[in-house]
Amino acid sequence: MAMTTLRSIAACAAVFAACLLPSSAEAQCRSFAKNKCIPQLEPYTFNETFNAAQLSPGEEAEVNMTFYSGQEYRLLVCVHPSLGDVNWKLVDAGNKTVFESLADEPKNTFDLKVESTTQLKVLVYVPDKKSANDLVPVGCVTILVGYKK
Repeated sequence: MAMTTLRSIAACAAVFAACLLPSSAEAQCRSFAKNKCIPQLEPYTFNETFNAAQLSPGEEAEVNMTFYSGQEYRLLVCVHPSLGDVNWKLVDAGNKTVFESLADEPKNTFDLKVESTTQLKVLVYVPDKKSANDLVPVGCVTILVGYKK
């Protein structure tokens, strides 16, 4: 009976730990964004929308965003140094590229002003990189938007 209880406790602890990992990763991303990324939006004001993901080489993410007519924006893709530079682009509803940044010639910001309210999508891809060891880097990729007052 004691062994069954011990196994149950161990299983519950494993489930609890697995549930904590995503929130811990999100907290680390939030801290990274607050300390390293948000200051890069200046002179734009952060719109308080937090979009982030923990990615590793070969992974990608996409975020849909709404931009309102007449407003000036700065879009920032901020990447943890462990990942190196990433490829990212901004596309319209028809998948036409509005802006693109390649890891070979990285740009982490793009300033825009839209004529009419529009939905755009940010696509981020972390290139595969050769590593001397078997460790796969994982890092936070944060997509932030600032606006001019």
